[in-house]
Amino acid sequence: MLPSDPRFIVDTMLGNLARWLRILGYDTIYSPEMEDWAILKIAERDKRILITRDVGLYRRAIKRGLEAVLIDTLKIEEMLRTLITRYNLRREFDENDTRCPKCNNILRRTTSLIEVSSKVEKPIELSYRVFWICSSCGKVYWKGKHWKTIEKILSSI
Repeated sequence: MLPSDPRFIVDTMLGNLARWLRILGYDTIYSPEMEDWAILKIAERDKRILITRDVGLYRRAIKRGLEAVLIDTLKIEEMLRTLITRYNLRREFDENDTRCPKCNNILRRTTSLIEVSSKVEKPIELSYRVFWICSSCGKVYWKGKHWKTIEKILSSI
């Protein structure tokens, strides 16, 4: 039985998908150096859903009784649509429930310029009022120019 808020582990070929799942607030393990045996071990130990483009890895996961999804597209919209439909994931960004695209830790929303002034350039500090700070790596995010692309992709799903 799957948890109501599924956790994922993504193979080395799907780093972009991992970032998207994290932005949407889903706990998603990804490392470009992780070997298949480690992915399987973590999926089994943590009861994570394995997402892969590797048919062999997918078959080994299924044989071990793990929940796995085989991705057969290169389009992020189709990847997300598959997962959203299959696992009833949210389709929109929740600014109070999002994760660091880089390291997977929870982001904290802030409007305090004092907190971000030493971490972002002055033009960014002056142009935006809402920021998200990673509780682990300290990276700061904001809804920059790329945000229109994110919204367009999410609305197309």
